[in-house]
Amino acid sequence: MNMKRIIILFIAAFTILGAGQSTFAQELLSLNQTFVLHPAPREHDSYSLYYNILVRSPGLIRVRLDLENVSPDLAGEVKFLTVSLRQLDNEVEVRRVEFGTDGIVLEYGVDAYELDRTDGEYRIVVSNWSQLHTAVARLVAWYPGEDDSERPWPYIPGHPRAEDLMF
Repeated sequence: MNMKRIIILFIAAFTILGAGQSTFAQELLSLNQTFVLHPAPREHDSYSLYYNILVRSPGLIRVRLDLENVSPDLAGEVKFLTVSLRQLDNEVEVRRVEFGTDGIVLEYGVDAYELDRTDGEYRIVVSNWSQLHTAVARLVAWYPGEDDSERPWPYIPGHPRAEDLMF
């Protein structure tokens, strides 16, 4: 009887102590933007939008791009859009996906070593390579990070802020 009581007390103490050590779930941030991708200014150049994200813990960066409208209409399957993920400090492209009219998902896993090396700073780049087509698209991204709502979205180098543009 005494041994049974000790075992029950040990299990109860272990359960109570273990509950205090529970870890919090990883906070996933999301980016949800609808935008217009204008035609490329010239051949071998693109019209691009940049979204800077800050990854705070190891995990999966997942980016989805869906086309809502393309004008003029596409004739067949034309690959004219790209989505890429770059390390912000040296602009190294870590993943790139090309596509046409269908939506696409880009996924990239960040481990602790890479997170330490890059300080968690990444850039999502969405580009239109067509000189003929204008696209309305929706970008949704999920990543382990923290809210940074003070930054203007998107970052367009050498152009006015997104709030100043009329689409």
